[in-house]
Amino acid sequence: MKLLNRTRIKMLVTGITLAMVVSGCSSASENTTAKSGQPVQIQKVKMQPLANEFNLAGTLQASNQTAVSFEADGRILNTTVEVGDRVHKGAVLAKLDTSTYQLQLARAKAAMDQAKAGISQADASVQSAQASIHTAQSQINSAQSKLRELNNGAKKQEIVQAQNAVTAATNTYNKKKADAARTQSLFQAGAVSLTENENAQLELTNAQKSLSDAQEQLSLLLAGASQEQRAQASDGVDQARAGLESARATQQQGLASKAQAQASYKDALVAYEQSALALKKTTLTSPIAGVVIEKKISDGQLGSSGSEAFIIGNISTLKVLLPVPDSEILSWKKNQKVNISLYNEIRTGTVTQIYPSTNSKTGSINVEVSIPNPELNWKPGQVISASKSINQSKALLVPVEAVISTGDDPYVFKAVNGKAIKTAIKLGKVTNNQLEVVSGLQAGDQIVTQGAGTLFSGDLIGNDVLGKSEESSE
Repeated sequence: MKLLNRTRIKMLVTGITLAMVVSGCSSASENTTAKSGQPVQIQKVKMQPLANEFNLAGTLQASNQTAVSFEADGRILNTTVEVGDRVHKGAVLAKLDTSTYQLQLARAKAAMDQAKAGISQADASVQSAQASIHTAQSQINSAQSKLRELNNGAKKQEIVQAQNAVTAATNTYNKKKADAARTQSLFQAGAVSLTENENAQLELTNAQKSLSDAQEQLSLLLAGASQEQRAQASDGVDQARAGLESARATQQQGLASKAQAQASYKDALVAYEQSALALKKTTLTSPIAGVVIEKKISDGQLGSSGSEAFIIGNISTLKVLLPVPDSEILSWKKNQKVNISLYNEIRTGTVTQIYPSTNSKTGSINVEVSIPNPELNWKPGQVISASKSINQSKALLVPVEAVISTGDDPYVFKAVNGKAIKTAIKLGKVTNNQLEVVSGLQAGDQIVTQGAGTLFSGDLIGNDVLGKSEESSE
């Protein structure tokens, strides 16, 4: 294998576009100084897991993102959140000027009250008509009863009662007549007063009238009803029936008015509810809990229905769509773990969905991966790299800056008994700013990781450097 000089090694590491996964961490380093007085850093080499290549890339997205738009028109009175603010579901984001909507609501309320009053008035009319119907029915019954009596004539019992009444009235009259004659004689003789005589004459007159009435009633019963009386009774029935029809017509009119008033009230209620809903929509609220990702409006500008005002997303969990070649898609499974790398930070994501179709432009199939983001420090829009495989093989890894190459074999400086010893090595893979050492070092060796470029083999390194070692191999 052709060896690389230091410059080429650094360019190789810098030019890698997809980061490499490193499981675990390096040994703690120790700061010290060389003979020249330059600071150096020593680190113990150990076996570390080799990372897999991150051969997929994608852009982070909020796991649940929605555009929030106004559902009403008007001037924006004020906004209450800024980009980056956390909001809960139902939180107020912005408010429109409500004066026009409040006026519409007031008008709708007045129309609803007027329609409600119309219903009450129609109810009163219907109830009055029902009372008139009841009265007219009673009048019909009474008139029909009277007509039947006239048509049927007097009953035998009624005639007997009338005859008895005449007999009783005759006896009373005869008694009052005798009493009046005796009182008159006594008055003329001065035995009774004028008042007593007048009372006796008055009682006689009343008795005579009662007798005449009883005789007339008996005569009517014996003679039967006249044609005129029957006609009058029949007319009474017709008038009562006409009154019933009039009351029923009034009732129907009242019911029609009530139905019309109820329809008007229903329309007014709908208009009121629509006005109330329109007023409610002047306050823009968040439909989900999350973070304000984008704000597209400002105070004082005109807002319109359907225009986007905010983008709200849940970024406590992010997602990314990875473009997996269709030839490899069978090796991907739901709930599979995926390593996600961003700026040398690695997180474990989970496959949540594998899309059912291939992208016609790229020939890849999207795999959706969910990524935890509890501290919200990863942001939507950032580009990440990803790897599905997890390789647990290990190797000796050293930092790139510890390796020196001047055209010969690459080498490092081992720290041995306080001296820097030049040690040739063979290199393998480059992984995440570190180089795999195939030979020349063993786990536990200590090497100079910083300041190696100022050293010569045999230089003393430590806090009490005295001079250059005679064991220098240069």
